[in-house]
Amino acid sequence: MQRRKFVIGMGALASGAAATIGTGAFTSVTAARDIDVEVADDASAYLRLKGANSHYVVDDGVGGTLEIDLSGDNPTPAGGTGVNPNAVTEFGDLFEIANQGTQTVTVEASKMGPHPDAVTFEDGNGTSLSDGIELDPGESAMISLTVDTTDGSIGHDEMLIDSVVFHAVA
Repeated sequence: MQRRKFVIGMGALASGAAATIGTGAFTSVTAARDIDVEVADDASAYLRLKGANSHYVVDDGVGGTLEIDLSGDNPTPAGGTGVNPNAVTEFGDLFEIANQGTQTVTVEASKMGPHPDAVTFEDGNGTSLSDGIELDPGESAMISLTVDTTDGSIGHDEMLIDSVVFHAVA
């Protein structure tokens, strides 16, 4: 009988010891690591943005970044200073987006400004960058722009968008 109590006692002791030691899990770790990140201009970055239409697109708008200017500050040689009111205007093949990274990415565009819905960026298949386009490593897409001013709330000399942010998610 004493032997049985001893075996039961040893089993209880082993279980208690295992419970106090735990499973090796942790709740927090702080580890410092070195990382090198370099900013490249748009033409050399992992997601390349390169202008194709030299009148409306400038590759080096500010610090090597792509700039699209359809404003009155950028008149055409024939004197045009903006898009028509109550019309749909298309600008084909304005710029190219290329995946110069190592993974397939989905590229999306977010537009900021008073009338973001009036401006649509699309690839050659008619897929909107608002919905996202998929690019494999080394793959590129020509991007066109459609401006729709048929909404009666858009007035003469009114700014439609002032910036676009391109997101590439692997």
